[in-house]
Amino acid sequence: METNYLLLTFKRNDGEMLQMGCGCVLKIISIKGIESAQYTLHTSSGATEHGSFVSGKKIEERSISITFGIDDQVNRETYRKQVIQFFNPLDTFTLQLNWCYRQAQIQCEVSSFNFTDIQSMWDILEGNLELLCPYPFWEDLDNFGRNIASITPQWAYPVVFLNEKSAHHELGKIYGYRTFRKDVELPNKGDVPTGIIIRFTATRGAVKKPKIIKVSTGEFIEVLADLKKGDVLEINTNKGSKGVTLNGENISRKINKLSTYFEIDQKNNVIRYDAAENYTNLDVFLYYQSKYLGI
Repeated sequence: METNYLLLTFKRNDGEMLQMGCGCVLKIISIKGIESAQYTLHTSSGATEHGSFVSGKKIEERSISITFGIDDQVNRETYRKQVIQFFNPLDTFTLQLNWCYRQAQIQCEVSSFNFTDIQSMWDILEGNLELLCPYPFWEDLDNFGRNIASITPQWAYPVVFLNEKSAHHELGKIYGYRTFRKDVELPNKGDVPTGIIIRFTATRGAVKKPKIIKVSTGEFIEVLADLKKGDVLEINTNKGSKGVTLNGENISRKINKLSTYFEIDQKNNVIRYDAAENYTNLDVFLYYQSKYLGI
């Protein structure tokens, strides 16, 4: 495996993509800011006290600087025009980074972009790209998701059903079983706590007041609503997206007033689901992305 592999994939909010790095015409000359964002340490002190005490810690927005070159003398102007049009400052971007086959992504805005002066038609044309990431953490490319209330199948095709007991078939044989345990352990391999999306689906019938609980702290979110068969209730605890929807309609006002939009910590977390009535009718999917200080 290569130890110096670097590939950047930019995804614009309209779906357009552009790549720089290994195997691309756009070569990366240098990149700064992927390893760590700036930190701020807030301190306070009293008029008659020695020194100070820490009152808060904050990870600031992230800046990423990229210098790249167009490695195609024949089609240099074509690529130059393409890059200029792609990095429209009015658009929003997702940067996916593959550094030595470790992959992560971050949301970003273009704060500055320019090409260097053209000294010779035969030189490699270089460009400078400055990115601002208001939310400084890198995230996994995909959501980790699982159904913690699933039915586990116990048979597969081909299958033959008989009307009476035989040497190869027993009447009342179990062909699947319901997972009745309501707890699940969620590992967060990231560097900081992360929000979570909980999706309740009333797959097998009506459900009353579904609830999700973070066992280690006792924090919970209880939705004071009745679900009919087929209803989908979604709870989002991610910063900037917190809320509750029922079949796509916002019902955040219907949560128990003691509820907390909790995050899962950077360790193993035990999550439990429940309901006032008929919790066994639920399918419960949990989705989250671990977050990292740097790559």
